[in-house]
Amino acid sequence: MIYKNLSFEKPSNRPFFYSSFVATADGKVWVGKPGYWPIGSKTDFETFTYLRAHADAIIDGKGTAMQFGKNTIETVHSDSFKAIRKSLGKVGEIRYFVVTKHPDEALEKRLANPFNFSPEIFQGDINELVQQLKNEQLDYVFVDGGPHLLTSFLDHNLLDELFITIAPRIFGNDGSAMTMVEGLLLDPKKVQMQLLSVEKAGNEVFLRYRLG
Repeated sequence: MIYKNLSFEKPSNRPFFYSSFVATADGKVWVGKPGYWPIGSKTDFETFTYLRAHADAIIDGKGTAMQFGKNTIETVHSDSFKAIRKSLGKVGEIRYFVVTKHPDEALEKRLANPFNFSPEIFQGDINELVQQLKNEQLDYVFVDGGPHLLTSFLDHNLLDELFITIAPRIFGNDGSAMTMVEGLLLDPKKVQMQLLSVEKAGNEVFLRYRLG
């Protein structure tokens, strides 16, 4: 198990925000064409699931929710995910928020599920989101994606830790690929990262960073 006995240091004034991405050796996390997903191995997916199980809430942007939201809902209702959360001492059902300025019927239809589970649509700005999460005592929040949502958290200095899996693949780019952060060129001095751990499993490398 990667990241066994994981623990986080929560800020005193807001929830702890963390994220996890798998990227190719040339930094691609998504390609909008068939045949390029999944990027990582079974070990990477198990690690990703384990990391999400620590959270009180998961946050997606609209694009990620449209693409993977149904998978997220199925995962959090699976017996294996519930077993992980129980082993971590997590009580109650994990919350799922979708952040979008433009909710629509297509999103609602895409997220329809047999579990009687309704993702919570949030239309405010990121500071309002942080305040709501704080008010509801959701202390550990997994920023699921996508790259534009992660950019907002980085731009507001809100992301506390970042987990990155480097997969042994190279995709290049013809305009259809995305990196971990999109939509804004960040000041190179804005994001400071401290390497906390390095783990190797097969041909993948698992990196854990603290930000701030």
